[in-house]
Amino acid sequence: MENRDKVLMDRKDRLLAKLEQRNEERKGLNEEGSSKSDGEQIEELMAEIKKDLDLKKVDAQKIDRLQEYLAFSTNNRQSKAIQNLLEDVRKHKLAQSSGPKFKGFSFSKSQTTVASKTVTETSTPIENTTTVSLPAVSENVIEGLTNENRSFSGEKGDDINLKNIENCRLQFNFEPSIVHIRNVRNSTLLFLRCDRSLLIHNCDNVHIYVAAQQVRIHTSQNLHLHVATRGAVILEDSTKVFMYPYRLRSVSGEFLETEDNREWQSPRDFNWLATTPSPNWEVVSEEKWTDEQIIA
Repeated sequence: MENRDKVLMDRKDRLLAKLEQRNEERKGLNEEGSSKSDGEQIEELMAEIKKDLDLKKVDAQKIDRLQEYLAFSTNNRQSKAIQNLLEDVRKHKLAQSSGPKFKGFSFSKSQTTVASKTVTETSTPIENTTTVSLPAVSENVIEGLTNENRSFSGEKGDDINLKNIENCRLQFNFEPSIVHIRNVRNSTLLFLRCDRSLLIHNCDNVHIYVAAQQVRIHTSQNLHLHVATRGAVILEDSTKVFMYPYRLRSVSGEFLETEDNREWQSPRDFNWLATTPSPNWEVVSEEKWTDEQIIA
């Protein structure tokens, strides 16, 4: 409990430092004749993004700014509005994607390796992992897998959409932009650095290794998140979320190095407004940390 209190105090100190920095920046803006509040700036940014969507375009820099606002927003209503707009952006990107979607597999059973249903244990590297090259589209859709052990290659900056996955170990050998995970059960997912957000919906009993700007969890349970963050971890309508550091090893065995502000140690739970820590998440003690290794 003392460690959690210390983490919360450290987080408060960092947030206060950010607020002080914002105040200094705001003073500088005021000296130039600007008196816009953060709320007004967010509203203006959201209006610009909505206008862009009407014109069938997306400005990545504006989306990044909006995600940063979401990471530090303390206004639940405003956070919900931002989330809804980001979901509209995601749907727009899906609609604009061209080319065939990656809709599943037709490999022989002899190449299939059944993933362990008890994902709380560290998986042993398997020699006959099948590598799959994803098609060159802006978002790669992978769905309907059961009892598969797969390694995927793709283009840096591509988005990934995983859905309806069960009893699988999936490894991604490239750096995506945004990752959407929906309806995944009893599986292990390994990602390198994710440029922006990792979004989780309706998942149960999954180990996820990722270094991301932000991790957002919705309507999920029994998640084991091995993460490094540059923004924040946000929960909504989720329980039994266990937090670990990002301990993913390269093919040669060294731990991958990545930027980490350690915000994963104090996730923000939108369903818990009390000042005490939420009971829906837990930072796992060091003796229970696990790691995974990239398979060549």
